[in-house]
Amino acid sequence: MSATGEKVVDTAEEVAEDVGHAYGSWFKSYMKIFGRRALEWFLVYMFGYYNVSFGWLMAPLFFLVLRDKRAKEKKIKFDIIRSIANADEKDIIQEIQRFSNLPSWVTFPDMERVEWLNKIIRQLWPYAGQYVKDLCKYSIEPSMRTALEEYKLNGFQFEKIILGDTPPRFSGVKVYDDTSRHEIIMDMDFAYAGDCKFEVSVSKFKMGIKDLQISGRLRIMMKPLVRQIPLVGGLQVFFLNNPDVDFNLIGLADVFDMPGLSDILRSIVTEQIGHMMVLPNRYPIQLVEDIDVVELKCPAPAGVIRLNVIEAQNLMKKDIGIMGTGKSDPYCILRLGAQKFQTKTINNTVNPKWDFCCEFLTEVIQSQELDFELFDLDDGPGQDEFLGRANLDVQEIWKNGEVDMWVPLSEAKSGRIHIRATWLDLSDTADSLQLQLEEIRALQVTTKNPLHSAVLMVWVDSAKKLNPSHKQIPDPFVRLYVGNEKGETAVRQRTNDPVFEEGFTFLVRNPRTQELKLEVIDQKTNQIQGKVELDLNVFLKERKMEVIGEDYSLSGASGGLSTLKLNITLRILKTALKTDDGDGGPQEKGETEISSSSPAAISEPPPSSSSSSMPPSTPAPSIPSKESVGIPDPIPADGPEQKSAPGSLADQSEGPSVATDAGKTLS
Repeated sequence: MSATGEKVVDTAEEVAEDVGHAYGSWFKSYMKIFGRRALEWFLVYMFGYYNVSFGWLMAPLFFLVLRDKRAKEKKIKFDIIRSIANADEKDIIQEIQRFSNLPSWVTFPDMERVEWLNKIIRQLWPYAGQYVKDLCKYSIEPSMRTALEEYKLNGFQFEKIILGDTPPRFSGVKVYDDTSRHEIIMDMDFAYAGDCKFEVSVSKFKMGIKDLQISGRLRIMMKPLVRQIPLVGGLQVFFLNNPDVDFNLIGLADVFDMPGLSDILRSIVTEQIGHMMVLPNRYPIQLVEDIDVVELKCPAPAGVIRLNVIEAQNLMKKDIGIMGTGKSDPYCILRLGAQKFQTKTINNTVNPKWDFCCEFLTEVIQSQELDFELFDLDDGPGQDEFLGRANLDVQEIWKNGEVDMWVPLSEAKSGRIHIRATWLDLSDTADSLQLQLEEIRALQVTTKNPLHSAVLMVWVDSAKKLNPSHKQIPDPFVRLYVGNEKGETAVRQRTNDPVFEEGFTFLVRNPRTQELKLEVIDQKTNQIQGKVELDLNVFLKERKMEVIGEDYSLSGASGGLSTLKLNITLRILKTALKTDDGDGGPQEKGETEISSSSPAAISEPPPSSSSSSMPPSTPAPSIPSKESVGIPDPIPADGPEQKSAPGSLADQSEGPSVATDAGKTLS
């Protein structure tokens, strides 16, 4: 046979094979649809044949419809985000105009373009796989295992980690020029909508997630600056507020991808991200050996915000009755970074009065907001209905000392919320303790919620000579207690001389009556290796109320030689003196200068029957010079007299920089 004939035969065979594949794929697809429809009709027939209640058929059908609707909405959203992540800058500008979410460097003039950075990240992304695997195995896996054990799900571990081809994207960057000369602060709008795939095993069941989406405002702090290459001693990476997180479930977990169950899984993932790198928690990266680790890992909080959610008015009616009238069962969720509080639910009203009081540790002042979300409580299986959202700028509270205002709700047809927020500074003298206790006593007459008068910062450095007389080497960790709050360090494997280097921050109700308890525990045996109990009243008499690098003997330890090295700093809350700009009534939000990035800031406030002004206050005191206290440059703000921007305690010569979420480890 000639060569031409052989080519014709080969081509015919290839065509026949392609036709066979096409026909086979069509036949398989047709049979799958036919089998699914036949099964559905058979189930309906069997339900009718055996006179089974119609509800048993409608319940799963209802959940399947909800699931399909949810899946379609997520797919549309994910396709949009992924197309943006893979597009060039010009394509983004042309396409994004159809939607409201413009890049931050278009919306805000202080955000700059970073398309050059996205090109670099796209080039480096294939080499980031090993770092992400180590991060998942050694940082995320232990915390996820602990969180899932509370739901009786044991043995969590990563089986497969695939990053995919789509890298994260930064849509804008801002570098602050009004900071201390020893640090650089940079905010970046972060978005990741990749084709990654993570497979895990829990209680011998395998499941996983894919198409992970994370977006939020990421802050990178470069501090301290040093006089040697790489000129930056370390990095602190964290989200200012909880990022938006979404993903699709695969494997066994796909069965639970329905309203209610999937929300629990997503809340667990979001909570773990918050514990790792959402303020007040930070992800530290040490770049130079000989730097102050306390300053890198545990910068002190800037202050405390005492928040009083008083009431709301004219909320939307979600529980509509037969006659067209109705009310709601509203409650409010308050967030600052990873910290979260929730008011009680007031039934059958659109004008609830909560008088709820709480306190937030505030790590940074610039570009952070208090977030308020209102919901209508539903007793059924569905989600609680959204009633609106409001925001308050932390820098505005810090600048005024106290704000008392009605804030209109965004993303709602009607409604506003009455909020009072007070800024509390941290004092290194005990002079203001009695005044603070009296203020708390007066506030708790109406709020009935526990408030605090001090902040305790504990740096757990290391322990020595644990269990020296036994052959078994422990896996030690430290557990801390202050009142009802507790915290735990990470476990150090097989050592009698563990180095922890972790910091904790606790809010203290009354340092005259409370104490700090620390226990060194062996994880393998769950036995206490030794403990320390310290009366906080003692630290009120110490110079600047702090003890640095003290070795405390562990009581109950074998051999009597075990010690625990600690830094302990006590700070008294001091109410900042307020500026006077009104006649005593709460303001409307439109009457004061609020951050334009806040959704509520650009909406028109509803008419108020109350007077619109700030509460009366005393004039601001004279402020000591920066040179006398060694603090960084002030944040620029309007007014002839401003407070200096708080930095770390190390910068303010107030003792060691030690702080994390209340009872939460920071490292």
